[in-house]
Amino acid sequence: MSLTRRHVLASVAAGGAGALTGTGTAALLGDTETGRNSFTTGLVDLQVEYWLVDGPGAVGGIDPSDPDGVVDGPRIDVPVETLDDDEPRGSLLVRFALPQPEGGVNNPASLWLRTACPEPDPLAEFLELRLSYATAEGTVDTTIAAGSLREVADQFRAGVRLDPANATDENGCLTDELFVLVEYDLGLYVGEGTTSLPLYVAATQCRNADQTANPFPAVGETACPPGYVCDCCWAIGKVEIDDGGFTVGETYEFTEGIVDYGLYVTDTDGDDGVAFELVATDGGVAPPLCEARVKGGRNEEVYVRRADTYGTTTDSLDGNTDGLVYTPGNLSNGRGYGISYVLVKVCAPEVGRDCPEDLAESANSGDDRDRGKGRGR
Repeated sequence: MSLTRRHVLASVAAGGAGALTGTGTAALLGDTETGRNSFTTGLVDLQVEYWLVDGPGAVGGIDPSDPDGVVDGPRIDVPVETLDDDEPRGSLLVRFALPQPEGGVNNPASLWLRTACPEPDPLAEFLELRLSYATAEGTVDTTIAAGSLREVADQFRAGVRLDPANATDENGCLTDELFVLVEYDLGLYVGEGTTSLPLYVAATQCRNADQTANPFPAVGETACPPGYVCDCCWAIGKVEIDDGGFTVGETYEFTEGIVDYGLYVTDTDGDDGVAFELVATDGGVAPPLCEARVKGGRNEEVYVRRADTYGTTTDSLDGNTDGLVYTPGNLSNGRGYGISYVLVKVCAPEVGRDCPEDLAESANSGDDRDRGKGRGR
């Protein structure tokens, strides 16, 4: 049976594993670090305000004269309502505007955003984040960045210039106001916790200056450290396949398990071998593979995650052959059976002493005779 994300999260919570549960608020766009507000000269004043909204289409209901909050200083620190299995997603609209001088005109400015790495934590890996240019009426123009919170932090860590065509001049300089919609979703996160995305803003004058000069200090090349844990090997879905096998370039949504996830096939070897990537078919974040079970004939071949490896493709599994995973061999003729299904399990954190309940079932439950051995092709 396929389940919606919300139904899955609710059933997981009922089993004792909530999703960012608690009272009060969690600081998504908050700062847990200090000493990061050092900028170059040439900065200009910038007004930053925000509204907590319900997503695209609801933005048009905001009162431009009555924001939920005003940012004071270069750090954007926005309270975000608690997320849980009943409310797994939320969004906010941020307006950047140049002060209107009395009796004068605005001086165009380059607008820059920068992040800092979140604390290594599973929530930073599973929390799906999207930043988009938007209008005050709720129309989303283009996506600025999307991915897990850690992935977005990596993209913005050195500083990114914002220059949408609907709010900037021919030189990419802000002349009036700019709206950015921030959307966040718990995705497949299971557990309790808080995280943050430190976000900093700077505006530099465009006149008599290099509009493309980054006002933020240089950062090191080291990427934000991952925060995955693999306490639990959680079966989230199965793809059953008819005779003929998989086709390269096709995405196969789960026939059993959670909706909005599936397998994107990158390679095949006859009808008994396949290489794939676990993907979120709605554009969200896919968690790392913990195990893949490939059934052919009566048995399964079981491929487990390589130690200290977190990946969404089959080349991260022990026993793969050039990324391919196979069914068990047919002892009578040495060839493999055609694939009847692929079941995937992903890494998930343990909450207390509980792991989430499996959402797809193996025909060989409890039979690990071939665990991680591979076919050796």
